[in-house]
Amino acid sequence: MLLSRRMAATRQLLSPLGPALALVAAAVFAGGGAAGGSLPWVGGAAVVVALVFVFVYGVPSSALAWVPLAVLAGWCLASVAWSAQPDRSWEYGNRALVYVAFAFVGVYVAGRTRELAVGLAAVLGALCVYALAAKALPWLYGDYGRVARLRAPIGYWNALALLGDVALPVGLWLAGRRSELGTLLVYGWIVALGLTYSRGGVAVAVVVVAAWVVLTGTWVSATATVVAAGIPAAGVLAAAFALHGVTSDGQPHAARVHDGVAFGSAVLVGAIIAVMLALLPRPEPTRAFKFAAGGLAVVVAAIALGVAAAHAHTWWKEFRSPATPELTNAQSRFVQAGSNHRWVWWQEAWHGFVHHPFAGTGAGTFGLTNLRYRTSVVDSATEPHDLPVQFLSETGVVGLVLLAAALLVPIALARRRSDAEVALALALPAYVLHSLLDIDWDFLAVTGPVLLVAGALLGTAAPRRRFSPAAGLVGGGVALAVLASLVAVWLGNRWSGDAASALASPHRALTLAKRARQVDPLLVDPLHTEALAYEELGQLTLARDALLEATAEQPLNPDVWFNLGEFDLRSLPCARHALTEFERFYELDSQDPGVSEKDVALRRVNSGVPRC
Repeated sequence: MLLSRRMAATRQLLSPLGPALALVAAAVFAGGGAAGGSLPWVGGAAVVVALVFVFVYGVPSSALAWVPLAVLAGWCLASVAWSAQPDRSWEYGNRALVYVAFAFVGVYVAGRTRELAVGLAAVLGALCVYALAAKALPWLYGDYGRVARLRAPIGYWNALALLGDVALPVGLWLAGRRSELGTLLVYGWIVALGLTYSRGGVAVAVVVVAAWVVLTGTWVSATATVVAAGIPAAGVLAAAFALHGVTSDGQPHAARVHDGVAFGSAVLVGAIIAVMLALLPRPEPTRAFKFAAGGLAVVVAAIALGVAAAHAHTWWKEFRSPATPELTNAQSRFVQAGSNHRWVWWQEAWHGFVHHPFAGTGAGTFGLTNLRYRTSVVDSATEPHDLPVQFLSETGVVGLVLLAAALLVPIALARRRSDAEVALALALPAYVLHSLLDIDWDFLAVTGPVLLVAGALLGTAAPRRRFSPAAGLVGGGVALAVLASLVAVWLGNRWSGDAASALASPHRALTLAKRARQVDPLLVDPLHTEALAYEELGQLTLARDALLEATAEQPLNPDVWFNLGEFDLRSLPCARHALTEFERFYELDSQDPGVSEKDVALRRVNSGVPRC
């Protein structure tokens, strides 16, 4: 019997399920944050796995649901042609292609949703353990000495919180079969959610737990699990908030080590208590119990609605106020309504859309829109923290329609026949809700696994082996093109960085900068490096030509105009040319401290000396 079970488990891992779970684990642990450094490796692995599945199994009909996502990726890449920042748009198009690969891999896990739920619980449980361990053992993540909000290994607290939102329904489902394991998963993520200080993450967690209860009707089991996990989790969070080395910013390493030991001990004790509570007999759903539970739910809902009604106007005013200060990283932020500049960013994104309504400013280019329309130096952002608003601004009406189809069609078609499928089906709605307030699309660690899970719910059965050379040949061509695109952007950025670091040796810097432009001709940073190297070699004409080329390629990028103006002011020198270039820079980013250079150029022009 034991041997047959092991053989069955081995067959499951050798099926599409094993590679799919390996991709999920690679994404959450090595996704690389918002940077694109992991796309060639984790994303490339997803592309290769998808190609193998196409070759072995053919293309399932359920994969058609991801056509809008594939078209969206193509639209992002097409936006390079009109983008204000073509290099950024290429990278963003690559990101979308990787998400298509993850979603495509998920299609082949159809029919194995129960096993996928178990595997996802294991991966997210391991992620939670690592995240909390990095607080108990500070050397696992040194950046907590700067900002204490829980974020390892994702790199961003709100993205980590969203993965917790995905884990909670899975934990509630698992608790119905193995109460202690499911309760531990819910317990760990309640603690982790609290330490992220993510208001959006907590709000979405409440929604998905409530949705799980309504859709499955397992309110007795869910309530018992939440109570068993929540009581010790509340105690651990209370202890953590009292430990400055765990929850306060700017703490020295010694304080984090000392308080980390206490926090780790509290987490372990809380886990033991959670397991003990989980093993207690569940209450019987008698009429009196149902009446008491229903009454409690009504009272809680009435209190929540009353508080919301009494403070709605104040909260809305605080949310919209651009003068609201940055929220502190403390437990008090859970009761504050400030948007942390989101309302301002949405307005800036709207300005960008109004000027480019059909096609947008180019995928991934909100950073330039923010620089152009911001009114202070404290509201800098690369994205507006709202996915529909972001795509409306960057890819226009076309991009927004494609995004809506890409995310809403899989939600509508997802299977929910079993409790495991309900738990998995809540992942994509949780993602959509959370993305209304954050930048989840920028994180492979979140978007990749969620789309893979969504893909698994679109089919009705596991794919049969249908060896398809034709499909494999076509898929191989597409895969090679995608892999080449991923590697080209990665190499270009790497060699560009190496060139900037090699300026002490101008000839070496020039070689690396030109090499970066050969693999990624859309980059402008290597042109700045070329200019600095030529200047070091005394070839000022070539240096200025490189800077002029940068302004021709990205005329809406304020940095290229500043670099040219700085060269003309300091190195040429030609204050009259510099003044024109600094004025253009000021038009594109009036809040940058570098605008003071414009005043310097103006004084030199007005002095009449020197002329050029």
